[in-house]
Amino acid sequence: MRKTLSAIALILVFVFAFTACDGKDKGPQIEPQVTMEQVNTSGEYVARAYMESLFTDNRAMFDKCYPEGFLDKLGESSGDDLYSQYREVMKIDAVVNGTASTGYRDYSVANGYDEASMRSAICFVTGFEYSTIGRIQIQKVTVFFSKNTESATVDFYYVVYEINGSWYMLEGCQNDVEF
Repeated sequence: MRKTLSAIALILVFVFAFTACDGKDKGPQIEPQVTMEQVNTSGEYVARAYMESLFTDNRAMFDKCYPEGFLDKLGESSGDDLYSQYREVMKIDAVVNGTASTGYRDYSVANGYDEASMRSAICFVTGFEYSTIGRIQIQKVTVFFSKNTESATVDFYYVVYEINGSWYMLEGCQNDVEF
């Protein structure tokens, strides 16, 4: 019995040593790129798709992050191309290696947020009826950058919302939010 336990212990040591399970937190890891089919299926995917679309110059993916026709109406009223503006703001002198969803918080009264005001703001901006808005979340997206031998990560926070089972971005980055 003692030999069996020793053998099991030795096997576990080898398994942990060769699988890098050393108990240390490795931090967030780059996740596979979001596909067009995934974009509107969750708050996580729509927020990551938004970031990835800007860094990979994928206008079709960017457009899919918003309800159909929303960007056209916004462009007509302001005369601006939102995609081009955001691409210009996000230009960096580094390589974007990928993104990861590193957390979310429901935008709810239970979490200390004024959910009714946010719902009203979404209705005002999008034209959707108050009752059609499902869950609202703050999504934390980590972006992985590198330049030469240096690497860095930056966290971005975005408000996303659900309409009839599909998830969309609320226009703009939420820099004043952390969790």
